[in-house]
Amino acid sequence: MKLKSIYSALIAIMLLCGSYSAKAQAFSIDSKHLNLGLGLGGYYNYGYLSGSDVTRIPTIFISYDQGFIEDVGPGIIGIGGFLGYSSATARYAYTGYEWQYNWTNFVLGARGTYHLALDNDKVDLYAGLGLGVWVQKYEYTDTDPFFNGTLDSKDTFTNLYYAFSVGGKYMFSENLGVFAELGYDIAYLKFGVTIGL
Repeated sequence: MKLKSIYSALIAIMLLCGSYSAKAQAFSIDSKHLNLGLGLGGYYNYGYLSGSDVTRIPTIFISYDQGFIEDVGPGIIGIGGFLGYSSATARYAYTGYEWQYNWTNFVLGARGTYHLALDNDKVDLYAGLGLGVWVQKYEYTDTDPFFNGTLDSKDTFTNLYYAFSVGGKYMFSENLGVFAELGYDIAYLKFGVTIGL
């Protein structure tokens, strides 16, 4: 419920700030932006024993976005792609035995964005939709002969991946800026550096 309220507030801010102008803009039909960042949280469900020692690395996220169609309402449509990586490990030890779970997630796909045409050459507000492939590698081991007979198993799952996010960039110059995105994605919150190409 909290996430829906945040989305609503961000969309309202985008609509209030979005006055179309042909003046200088942070994102235009000529823009080519590469985002490199980290992410926190995510909607992947990891199953492990209660009391496990869980280690997660922050999500690594890369996306590319370039201007594609201008003058679409008060904004510009961008197209591009994305790549993401995340992993988690859970370890549980009890009475001399150990259980370990490992997950690795890769996402790869195409992304469309809608950027509000603001009369501002520093700020870019946008929403994005992503569609692609999600590959999860899973590994489980245990040393308990009474639990599963000392099990060692591996598996790989491939699924359709979809994402929605809203975000913003602040460009210090045409070639360098920072970004933040909030959404239903490989990470709920992503942030990092934007490089103008």
